[in-house]
Amino acid sequence: MRRWVLVIGIFAVFIIATALVAYNARKNSPVRKVQEEIARLKREGEPTSWQEIAPPIPKHLDGTPLLLKAIEQLGAAEQKFPPNVWVTYNAQVLEAARPALKTFRQALAYPHWRVVDPTNFFTRFGLQPAFRHLRGFARLLSAEALQRKRKGDMDEALESCQTILKLCRHMDDEPYLIAFLVQKAIFSIGVVTLFGKPLGKGVLSDADASATAYRAVLAELRAWDIDRAFVRALKGERALTNEMYEWLRSETQKLRNPFSLWQTVVGEKSVDLMFLLSPKNWFAENQLLMLEFFRQLILIAQKGVPYDRQQVRQLIAEFKRKCRKGWTVNLGKWEISWGRYPLAEVSIDTYDPLLDRVTDTHALQRVTMTALALRLYRKENGRYPENLQQLVPKYLPSVPIDPYDGKPLRYRKLQKGFKVWSVGGNRKDDGGVKVRDWQRKCDLVLESKI
Repeated sequence: MRRWVLVIGIFAVFIIATALVAYNARKNSPVRKVQEEIARLKREGEPTSWQEIAPPIPKHLDGTPLLLKAIEQLGAAEQKFPPNVWVTYNAQVLEAARPALKTFRQALAYPHWRVVDPTNFFTRFGLQPAFRHLRGFARLLSAEALQRKRKGDMDEALESCQTILKLCRHMDDEPYLIAFLVQKAIFSIGVVTLFGKPLGKGVLSDADASATAYRAVLAELRAWDIDRAFVRALKGERALTNEMYEWLRSETQKLRNPFSLWQTVVGEKSVDLMFLLSPKNWFAENQLLMLEFFRQLILIAQKGVPYDRQQVRQLIAEFKRKCRKGWTVNLGKWEISWGRYPLAEVSIDTYDPLLDRVTDTHALQRVTMTALALRLYRKENGRYPENLQQLVPKYLPSVPIDPYDGKPLRYRKLQKGFKVWSVGGNRKDDGGVKVRDWQRKCDLVLESKI
């Protein structure tokens, strides 16, 4: 009898211990931790899916149908020219593209549009055809502005520049990283069209316009909130990352051979043993790393420029170490690993230079905005101010801060015209020295000779 009691007791202890181990494993499983983190984000009102950050646009506010029509018209016009002629954007090209530009302006009259579905994971990592067309419209508008300048219609030339900047702002409705980078490129086209590249010429580099035209472009230039667009792009990227990992985990359940999914996603000549033991947990570990990385990166982005470059570098280095914390053995053509997270590592690599590029865009915006305000001041007062403080509050709400060093932008009144500059990527004031590669050396300088 005692023997049976002892056996039953041992069996009961075994069952309880097994249940406790299973409970603890479930409680601490990566999948459960992901669910808890997503629940936390939802409680804080943060978007966790694409539908939440980019809800459907009401029909009466949606310019997408007109935009798609304009893209179709642009494609038809492009077919009439050899590629090397089309990219010259000469008078014949502009004439052929005129119907498309007209429809495009009609689309811009609507407050919203959206032309890309980034939840299609196998196409979203490249440059979408629609984005290529949007950049094409920006280049056409740039050529149109210069053509209008040559004809002596400066106000209409500035209208073309204003339309490029309006296009940039409309892309806020595509809140994810590739769209933001295209948006940034379109913004640069608009700014370069206004005042030209360093050592080059733009619409306003040697010509004047009316006060009304200056005000309209200045208002559009100030309307793009770069910090808001960047933070939304990061939050959109986080939401898309969640959906991608959910899709990957669901795919592993459908497959008899999960290794085939590994070969598709990671590579044919490598394998992680942790993935083979539990694909769902392996994907969840990658997702957890990315969720924590986004949390810290978004906190940095929300503080705005100037960013703490050391903090950004430490963040990226720390998460790269976490991604490589396991071990790897090379066996000829094959690579066997345990506990490494290449999906998260590849994603994190893309963010290394990103905040520097956002800082560049802030600098372009602030220097150009200040130059337009200076032109407007001269138009209304017959001279340039002695210092930037005299632009406040009528022309600018405050003296713009240099996004590289946190100090006011530099300004020098010249005998004929002015110089306004940011210290540029080297974070050193070189006295307004103008070079092409201002992102890495010397200053970002905008000089007016009027």
